[in-house]
Amino acid sequence: MSLRLPAEHGAWGMLAVPFFSAAAVANRWNWPLLLCGACALALYLLRGSIEAQGGNWKLLLVPTHLAFAAVAALSAAALLVVYQRYGLIVVGALGTFLYGLQHWHVAQHNEQHTEKRSLAAELVGVGLLSLTAPAAWIASRGRMDAIGTQVWLLNLAFFVGGVLYVKYRVRGLQTHREFTGGRERLVFAWPVIVYHLLLVVFLVAWVWVEPRSVAMLVAFTPGVLRAGGLLFQLGHRFPIKRLGWTEVAHAVVFAALLVLAFHVKG
Repeated sequence: MSLRLPAEHGAWGMLAVPFFSAAAVANRWNWPLLLCGACALALYLLRGSIEAQGGNWKLLLVPTHLAFAAVAALSAAALLVVYQRYGLIVVGALGTFLYGLQHWHVAQHNEQHTEKRSLAAELVGVGLLSLTAPAAWIASRGRMDAIGTQVWLLNLAFFVGGVLYVKYRVRGLQTHREFTGGRERLVFAWPVIVYHLLLVVFLVAWVWVEPRSVAMLVAFTPGVLRAGGLLFQLGHRFPIKRLGWTEVAHAVVFAALLVLAFHVKG
């Protein structure tokens, strides 16, 4: 067996966008950041390839997988020993915990469900992949600080909204029914709508406290509009791959606006 690339397009965005947005806001392009990116990418490809081939970790002994494991181990060792990025130990420990928690949720998920993963497992996965933001910040700047934490949490908030949107878009199709009225649509998709309403309230409150953060609202505007559009899309058929790539495009736009917001704020 050889390497298999992860097939979930949206997951690529959840991995790359937090990393590059944190790196762009930190604005220190150095060797530790490059090593951190190599480590994160190697671990992601290693995990994705093994899981795509049945999830048997004995496949780690496959030469291609061993090569990615070596890249991850050597880059992590260099970050700790050569560059003293000890804060990455905390990120790694949190990532290990979330990975285990996600697999626990997958194991608990009823095999008769039509969904590949439960919503809980998907949300834990968001938390796991978004850890590339604090990892990039620590690698670039040497330690975590308030700005790095903000970049991380804003990425997390955006991608949680994205997962909710995709999950309920798919669920709406799997019900095999027509949604005829606004009330019916709201009852079905209320978690998506409520989450984004709370997100808007939080962002407006943040801007009220710190007016210079108003550009943050712009970064989340496409995602909020997308959530509102869900009410008109429920039950409509769509190509699942196109949805995945659309989410990647939304994530790229979010990242660009987020980085711009921090530079305007700064």
